[in-house]
Amino acid sequence: MNEARIAHEARATYEAGAAREARRAVGLITADTSPTLLAVLAHARVDFVVLDAEQTPLDVQACAGAVQRLRGTGVRVSVRVPDLEPNTLVAFANTGVDELVLPHLRSVGELERAREAIAYAPRGLRSRQVSPASGFGTDFSREPVLSVLFETVDAVAEAEGFAACEAFGGGWLGPTDLAADLQRDGRSAPDYLDKAMQSVVETLRGAGHSVGLPAPSMARANEVFARGADRCAVYWERELATLLAGFVASQSA
Repeated sequence: MNEARIAHEARATYEAGAAREARRAVGLITADTSPTLLAVLAHARVDFVVLDAEQTPLDVQACAGAVQRLRGTGVRVSVRVPDLEPNTLVAFANTGVDELVLPHLRSVGELERAREAIAYAPRGLRSRQVSPASGFGTDFSREPVLSVLFETVDAVAEAEGFAACEAFGGGWLGPTDLAADLQRDGRSAPDYLDKAMQSVVETLRGAGHSVGLPAPSMARANEVFARGADRCAVYWERELATLLAGFVASQSA
């Protein structure tokens, strides 16, 4: 009975997170976990922040600190994990993060294995550890949502399969890496990227799932929503660098 209750509560939490993302939301993608930036995000009531731990110096400890600082502020915290190894997924899940963004997925099987890794026993392989995610050993009903980063040709082709998978919690599009993979596949024309991205957006939104896209800048967030995506993110470091460059250029205007 207790196991059934835990499974039910975990699923309810999972669905509640997905439902929240069904409305339009804006946020940042960043490797900056400084207290000042996190405080500004909370003050501005930004919907979410995606911490990029894939190809940056960010580690589990830094992400855990960000999760703790933003807890209770209304800012959802996602982590783009560096790899799909079970120990990596569990370590980031144990921080209490709301969402794990999985890079370079190519099949539904990989997503299902990731879900098995971060689901508590008996549904999965994750140990019932004392961690922030479990309320320090008092609540094992909460697991992070798993989102697929669509940045490979195989993932795009498998969009319908991902959308139908119980473990699927939403999608993100990675235009730069997807464009590179399309080129490797012999499809280098710009319209290939546009069509691939739009097909993923339409497939996921048609199935009732959340899908996020990076915007070129904050001022162009409307372009993301016009494509049908419900989550818009900007790369914070790029946005800040552009703003500062324009500010410096004003000296000679």
